[in-house]
Amino acid sequence: MKSTNIYVVHGYTSSSKSEWFPWLKEQFKDSSIKVSVPDMPDSGDPHLEPWINHLHKCIMDIDENTILIGHSLGCITALRYILEKNIKIKGAILISGFMNKNPMDEQTEGLQEFVDSPLDVARIRSLIPKRIAITAIDDDIVPTEATQKLAEELDANLIILESGKHFIARDGYTKFPVLLSEIKKLIGT
Repeated sequence: MKSTNIYVVHGYTSSSKSEWFPWLKEQFKDSSIKVSVPDMPDSGDPHLEPWINHLHKCIMDIDENTILIGHSLGCITALRYILEKNIKIKGAILISGFMNKNPMDEQTEGLQEFVDSPLDVARIRSLIPKRIAITAIDDDIVPTEATQKLAEELDANLIILESGKHFIARDGYTKFPVLLSEIKKLIGT
């Protein structure tokens, strides 16, 4: 069986060395599963086109065994990327995600670009057969309701955790066992 490639798209002001990303890569280091976390360009002032173009350069091996994981702004980025790529993948896990409207306190012209045009939800559903959304009741950056709305629109399996805030290092999130468990279910290990 062909091995699984996992691509994690980080969010606003983040990087591949932040949050739980290094920990996730470590979990699969001795397996045939490859985890890649591209450093998105200018994450302190993100713009849609450079982010999508960057994913086109960084995601080399995409097929029905690929899993995309988005965190925060990375969720809508991953969804827009897959629509452009128009390739069916295994699944997507969307963490503290949103679509159609930026629910964060931070509002910039660049951030607005990510939500300016509606997503083709029907096509997303056909290209990504397994969709999971994860949020925490106490998320203080992307309100739980925004991730719930994303899950409803995409008909994704929604996981609501009692705590975890925005799942970032500042909140003590440098490991993410719930995510690891969901990945393993998706892969079937």
